[in-house]
Amino acid sequence: MLHIRVPLGARQLWPALRNVSVVTSQSQALWLAMALAISLPGAASAQLGARSAQEWLKTLDSSNRVAELKIDETLARLKIRPGDVSADSRAGSGLNSLPLAKAASPGGTAYAVDIEQGLLDHIARQARRAQVTNVQTVLGKFSDPNLPAANLDLAFINDVLHHIEHRQQYLKNLARYLKPSGRVALIDFYPELGPHRNQPDLQVSQEQAAAWMKACGFAPIEEFHLFKDKYFVVYSRVKAGAQ
Repeated sequence: MLHIRVPLGARQLWPALRNVSVVTSQSQALWLAMALAISLPGAASAQLGARSAQEWLKTLDSSNRVAELKIDETLARLKIRPGDVSADSRAGSGLNSLPLAKAASPGGTAYAVDIEQGLLDHIARQARRAQVTNVQTVLGKFSDPNLPAANLDLAFINDVLHHIEHRQQYLKNLARYLKPSGRVALIDFYPELGPHRNQPDLQVSQEQAAAWMKACGFAPIEEFHLFKDKYFVVYSRVKAGAQ
């Protein structure tokens, strides 16, 4: 039997194409989906472990996960001030986006960035219900948050870097949106303790992340031991002349 590793872009196109009348067989639909995925700009730069918005919401908003995020304790350590501008990178269901926005009020903004429009629509609805008016949803790209301005005081990347395929490129692009004094807060699983311990492509070690940040001109300034299974490091730009 021939086993084919189907590109993620093809997997996304497959459900629609398999019912197209001009396609005479499922195998033809699969090959057509693969061809389109390869030809579409950005299709190969997909999110690792992708799923639909509804599937993500079930996972991201589970009571166990929400408790494990320790949102209030996390944001307290970041000392966000009124007027700050932050970006919740790959915001998911917005669990962090709304608290980031509240912490920056009055006068601040929280960009909720994701590559899935369905998740952004969910965040916008949640913000309206909570009457949080300073959340701005942003449809990002696979390797670029696609923010409207280079005005970030804080880029927040919580439990998501391991899902980004081209991580170093994403971090490099993200850095362009930070103010000179801006910070990057990065939280992710220790590979040996996280849920993807048997999936090397869904792992990012603290050392790997630090090396990518260093390549972008950033160095760690704070580390918090808030989680047993995750590292929590804050980075800022290395000042000119610093070692």
